[in-house]
Amino acid sequence: MEKISGELGAVAIAGLLTVFGLLALISLLVAAFRRLDDHWQRREARAEEEATRGGQTIDTTTLVLIAAAAATVATGRFRVRRIRRLLSPHTKRTPWSAQGRLILQGSHALNRSQKKR
Repeated sequence: MEKISGELGAVAIAGLLTVFGLLALISLLVAAFRRLDDHWQRREARAEEEATRGGQTIDTTTLVLIAAAAATVATGRFRVRRIRRLLSPHTKRTPWSAQGRLILQGSHALNRSQKKR
């Protein structure tokens, strides 16, 4: 069995140190991203909690109109549990997003034949 020369041993050790050093760096980056993600999720949860604490932001006339519109589409008993705005009034609406929303809402339409069951 041949002995590994000093130069080859130094290259092998340098390679191992490089690999393990990079793995340690990657694990530190993953941990940092996880901490950032946890921080962002906590902040979003706090913001959502604060938003739901407020009182009613929609007037009763609008609620009645939304319930009436839902009653014309759905038959039988139903309850309006939540009404939420899809887009912020400050969000710029593009034709691309409008078309996507139109396709999504159109896929939820009830067929008249299914409605009579």
